[in-house]
Amino acid sequence: MQLKVAVVQFEISQFAPQENLEKAEQFMQQAVAREADLIVFPEDFIAGPLDGRVDLADFDQRYVKHFQQLAAQYHIDIVPGSIIEGDEDGLYNTAYYIDQHGDILSQYRKLNLWLPERSYITPGNDIAVFETRFGKVGLIICWDLMFPEIFRAMVSEGVEMVICPSYWCLEDAGKGQELNKFSEVMLVNALCLARAFENEVVLVYANAAGKQVSGQNTSTLIGQSQITVPFKGPLDIAMDNIETMLVEEVDLDVLAIAEEAYEIRSDLRKGLTGCAAPSIEIIMDSETAPQLVAD
Repeated sequence: MQLKVAVVQFEISQFAPQENLEKAEQFMQQAVAREADLIVFPEDFIAGPLDGRVDLADFDQRYVKHFQQLAAQYHIDIVPGSIIEGDEDGLYNTAYYIDQHGDILSQYRKLNLWLPERSYITPGNDIAVFETRFGKVGLIICWDLMFPEIFRAMVSEGVEMVICPSYWCLEDAGKGQELNKFSEVMLVNALCLARAFENEVVLVYANAAGKQVSGQNTSTLIGQSQITVPFKGPLDIAMDNIETMLVEEVDLDVLAIAEEAYEIRSDLRKGLTGCAAPSIEIIMDSETAPQLVAD
């Protein structure tokens, strides 16, 4: 099975949804012209991190409906990054998979919240693994990449491709930047490579680009958007912090080759690793963010 994936490393105009949506459609047109089957955008790309602007949250699903229309219009599967959506219970960082007919195949609410999100975003409760015309796909968002448990849970559901919209910055390292300015670049690239190999999956990572200024703080996105598979590693990677789009042919047959070589999934099913088919439990604590743990 082969598919062509477009990954947009998007430079976000902060608090300017209409401008970002118009540019997203332009990328979609380019992806269709290059015969892509699927296009993936970064986390928070519609308006940027809300940073207190709760008025920009989506309470009526207008954004996902917009992308449903575009998916059907351009006949392409879409992961429209992540959208901050709200209901009577709170705000959620939400990713969707929309197929070429405009149908929503899955919704995922971010489980592992990044530090600034924890003051206003409510974590989700469930993983998202679902059938597509390309096989089983899973959704995660940004900081979820740090937790191997969520991948093991998805593998237990037969996931083959994991898609990760992201908004990852150099400054996320905090004082760690004094030790290594580019530590977050090293971290993300190591995680993408490890997750693809250790779970025998295709890992599609879509990060934002450029810089964002909020008050006196400036965030520098790390880029590094990539499509990574076992054996080959990144098929392509946007090394620089600039807006661009990667379009790559992905052969899912590499996953069967990985299982033949490593038998990771077989060992997980047999319980030989000591962490077979982990269940997911959300631990809530007033002082810390929710975390995934394996029972």
